[in-house]
Amino acid sequence: MSDPARIAELVGDAKIVAIGENNHHIHEFGDLRNRLLRHLVEQHGFSVVGFESGFAEGKLVEDWLRGAPGDVADVGRDGFTFSLGESPEAHEMLTWLRERGDVRYYGLDVPSSAGSPVPALEAVRAYLSTVDEPATSLVDAAIEATKGYASVSSAESPAKYAALDAAARDKATAALARLDSHLTSLRPVYGDNDAQAVAEHHVKGALRIDAYLGEIAAMMAGEAPALQSGSRDAYMAETVRLIRRLHGDDTKIVLMLHNGHLQRVPFSPIPGLSAPAAGTHLATEFGDDYFALALTAVEGKTTGLKPDPAARLGFTVYEQDLDAPAEGSAEIEGPGLVDLRPKRGTEGPQSIRHAHMFNPVDVADAFDALVCFPRSTVSGHLRPAPTDRVTTEG
Repeated sequence: MSDPARIAELVGDAKIVAIGENNHHIHEFGDLRNRLLRHLVEQHGFSVVGFESGFAEGKLVEDWLRGAPGDVADVGRDGFTFSLGESPEAHEMLTWLRERGDVRYYGLDVPSSAGSPVPALEAVRAYLSTVDEPATSLVDAAIEATKGYASVSSAESPAKYAALDAAARDKATAALARLDSHLTSLRPVYGDNDAQAVAEHHVKGALRIDAYLGEIAAMMAGEAPALQSGSRDAYMAETVRLIRRLHGDDTKIVLMLHNGHLQRVPFSPIPGLSAPAAGTHLATEFGDDYFALALTAVEGKTTGLKPDPAARLGFTVYEQDLDAPAEGSAEIEGPGLVDLRPKRGTEGPQSIRHAHMFNPVDVADAFDALVCFPRSTVSGHLRPAPTDRVTTEG
């Protein structure tokens, strides 16, 4: 069921392979991801890993993989957003990548756990200081204009953004747009090179956060259109395009994303509202060169989030039970590895687990293949110690 060689047979000649998960911090998903990554690198020539984490923060990870000093736990904490680098499975992946030394790493996502454009803007400042020092004033203006909502994560930023008046929101967007226009307009002067492309991508990340918070505000106010733009997902797809520019179109890339981000069809967070997933962009652009693998489980444990202003990222992660599989879900069909492509156009599962809920989607249209585990457990760093467990056994 979770044999990497069997999964690789289904992947075939695809150059962009996205490995999913129905929730973060799940041991079985992280373990399979690691084993499949190793197999694809060692046996099939994959040479880049893209992770659902901040692009700006990813430089710290890439530098460490190339030999910079530091502890894996520190790199996992500071080089990943949304706390996704803190699990034992993430540490195992990072340690193996550093030991191997020839696989490149990129964060795919907007910076600061979707809370602030500042990490991306600081990267732009560093670039401009080498090519056009006076233009760093545009970075200062963007940071000042966005400080009304800039936060440690999206646990806090949406509420701050919603509290801003229209003038403050427009000022933030305008400052980011001016910086973006400056960089792209002066490309012939600065040079159409890799450093310029990366700097432009950082500005796009800052703009995508601004748009993402606007999308959330519209959804919370009941003013969102039925088809949203999905700015975070659009940015993750743009990062994949950047990777191909930097390393060549024949580069083989492994992506590690939530199922909802990698699916080939638009994702629907709530009834009546949908947005193109990153995988929707990639499937449209790359066709069969893109392979989307969903991971899920029949039963067991999952994780949840709760706001916690005292926590480093403004939220804490906790363990919770999974409900029984819903009727018509992928999980009701039981554990196994399934090639979904032959099932397209037939009556198949119409939902799949999304954390502790079930997301409505035509599973065969959304994914190319599926691994369903019998049971999921949370990663070791989140499991309560045995002495902390409450028991009612006699």
